[in-house]
Amino acid sequence: MVIDMEDKQSVLKIIAAASGIGAPDQRCALGPEAVMAALGRQGEIITPSLSGGREALESFVAELANAAAVLLKTEQRIAILSGDHSCAIGSWRGVSRAVGGSLGLIWVDAHMDAHTPESSPSGHWHGMPVAALLGQGALGRDGAVVRPENLCLLGVRSFEAPEAELLQRLGVRVMGMDEVNCIGMEAAMAEALTIAKAGTAGYGLSIDLDGLDPADAPAVGSPVVGGIRAAELLPALAGLQLDAQFRALEVAEFNPVNDVEQRTLQLVLQMLELISGAAYESNH
Repeated sequence: MVIDMEDKQSVLKIIAAASGIGAPDQRCALGPEAVMAALGRQGEIITPSLSGGREALESFVAELANAAAVLLKTEQRIAILSGDHSCAIGSWRGVSRAVGGSLGLIWVDAHMDAHTPESSPSGHWHGMPVAALLGQGALGRDGAVVRPENLCLLGVRSFEAPEAELLQRLGVRVMGMDEVNCIGMEAAMAEALTIAKAGTAGYGLSIDLDGLDPADAPAVGSPVVGGIRAAELLPALAGLQLDAQFRALEVAEFNPVNDVEQRTLQLVLQMLELISGAAYESNH
């Protein structure tokens, strides 16, 4: 579904992509609908047409890629509310088609998400989108969506050796939480923006909510302590609405069943507000 977040000066089109087929806890598929309800909107959402497995994932991300590409060709900027983070394979493939050139990407996540089907110990697709977007493994067989030199990971603090080895070999910049804490979020985001914007036609920001500290974003399936604090991330997003190169925001892995006092929901709404410049009214 595409919805509008608007005031008198701006309109942000939002794609709701409700898939949990890439995660062990598929209730993150409920996240997009929960955000839509908070915005007071109703309607259809993009959901998997098949029940599971790689065929289901590939069919879904192809549909999502088409939706994102079509919408962004008519818009300056869009937001994508995703279920599990495997949706990003479709989100950013579609954004890449629409920008008409190289795509830069900032990836906020507790995890590297850089497994391939061959290296993953769990086989869960939501641990593979970074590798797929880099054209690696079976999920990346359609080719790279982003060049390694234009990809930056922020907030990483949980990963496995094959992921780190792949990203190091490709030359992807990874800023773990120790480094982010050392240099500060403002400096970390500034470097990430430099990487994402260097020689690209546009860039995007993909936020897995487990990249934030569970104290601020408890409603995730794979929480990891010691993450980015909301009070640090939100100011870093505030200036993006003024940047013409910034083309899309994706927010993934919101599991409303796990929310505490609607902290995570309100955080997602704040993110949408910051990149749109529009006020929102929650129903809660």
